[in-house]
Amino acid sequence: MTYQTDPQNVITNFFAIIISLTVHEYAHALVAHKMGDPTPARYGRLNLNPFTIIKAHPFGALIVPLLGSFIGYLIGCAATPVNPHLVDRKYSLRQAERWIALAGPLSNVFFAIFSSLIMTALGLYLSSQGDPSLRENLEPLLHLSYTLVTTNIFLAIFNMIPIPPFDGFAVLSSSIPKAMSQVTSILEQYGNMAFIFIFCFGGELLIPLVYGGTTFINNISYMLLSLFL
Repeated sequence: MTYQTDPQNVITNFFAIIISLTVHEYAHALVAHKMGDPTPARYGRLNLNPFTIIKAHPFGALIVPLLGSFIGYLIGCAATPVNPHLVDRKYSLRQAERWIALAGPLSNVFFAIFSSLIMTALGLYLSSQGDPSLRENLEPLLHLSYTLVTTNIFLAIFNMIPIPPFDGFAVLSSSIPKAMSQVTSILEQYGNMAFIFIFCFGGELLIPLVYGGTTFINNISYMLLSLFL
């Protein structure tokens, strides 16, 4: 495990985690709200203010990201109050559970793409300029953009692991046939042990997937923007 000693890296990591986690939780709240669930609005969760989730989850949304910023483990944890039973009747309970759960990881994928486009645009712009001071001024933003790509890819993959309490479990349990409900029962039974293991070692296990996803998105961004810039 490599600890970050550069204050700029620590600060960049921290902001990347907080921003990405805020987007993730807001996506859960927004989709639940759009489907008719009044719970997120009742708890004041329909906003992109990071202090909202920090206040609600000071350990998972502040302490964990802060510690992760020092060790390069770009993760945080929070929960959005939703009640799929309260969605509009035109949606089934399984549909509500599935889409509300998927909203978080999907928002991280889209945010990773957006961040990659920003990073690539900055990189192409700087490569066309010969001003060293300009690169020095924009380097923090370039670094943050890259870290946001990595963080969001990591959060998307991490949260789609199909064990409780991750979003992937809600997606799985609301998607598989009811005749296979025994699968989810087994996952629930051993979920706590699996969760502890993944939380402790998931970062190292998922590195190849995160690296591959980050490289893929950055390559696509470069190919697209190099055609227009």
